[in-house]
Amino acid sequence: MIDGDPADGTASSDGADVLTRTERKRRQRARVFVEGAKHIIATDGFEGLTISRLARELDSADSAVYRYFASKGALIAEIQREAIERLSHSLTTVAALGDERFDAAGLDERAAATARLVLFGRWFCATTETYPEELRLLQMIMSQRASALDPEGGARILPLAMALLGHAVEAIDAAQKVGAISDGNQVDRAALWSSALSGVIETDDLEKYVPELFGGTRLARQTNLDLLAGWGADRALLTRATGLVDDIAADGPVAP
Repeated sequence: MIDGDPADGTASSDGADVLTRTERKRRQRARVFVEGAKHIIATDGFEGLTISRLARELDSADSAVYRYFASKGALIAEIQREAIERLSHSLTTVAALGDERFDAAGLDERAAATARLVLFGRWFCATTETYPEELRLLQMIMSQRASALDPEGGARILPLAMALLGHAVEAIDAAQKVGAISDGNQVDRAALWSSALSGVIETDDLEKYVPELFGGTRLARQTNLDLLAGWGADRALLTRATGLVDDIAADGPVAP
């Protein structure tokens, strides 16, 4: 007797291939909906995304989308989850590279802690080039523009967003412990830091009108240094750290 073709959903001799291929097909189909939704968001924003429009543009039925995502909020939550995971991986990668460079430069604890703060800010700015869609999704969470996100989706995304923010909290805490910056509430500072950079980055949209003032995240990078100085970071250490981060940027993207 010839076993049925697993791709057709019929049973094989042990059933293992059926599950594997069925799950693979399910994930591929869900991926189509996610990518289609991202295209709509990129074109018309979150408000432009509806389940009906997504189904129509993919020549599918509303019920087919709902089979994978219970609501528009659940679909957006999945898109945000992927975005935050990409950003987290990027930040972890460049942080490890930064530690190698700072160790090689012979920085003491205070100088290294300062350099890590500068690097985080530069990484955030650099995401505008390598992860523009992911940054936009993160900005939506940070600014609480979450009307499209249902409570269930928010419950899944908030821990991931907080984990990403946790990188900033850790860097601030480490810098405070070695006296690189003054003492303060680390979580409050991390939220302020990220929100400030995010807001200034948005002013780059004005580049087409006043190119000599805006664009290239210049103001956001300056904001990063000014904010750190306001927390007590030594200007000379900030200058040295900036040079080291510039070297990292010269070798490749700061947000890989």
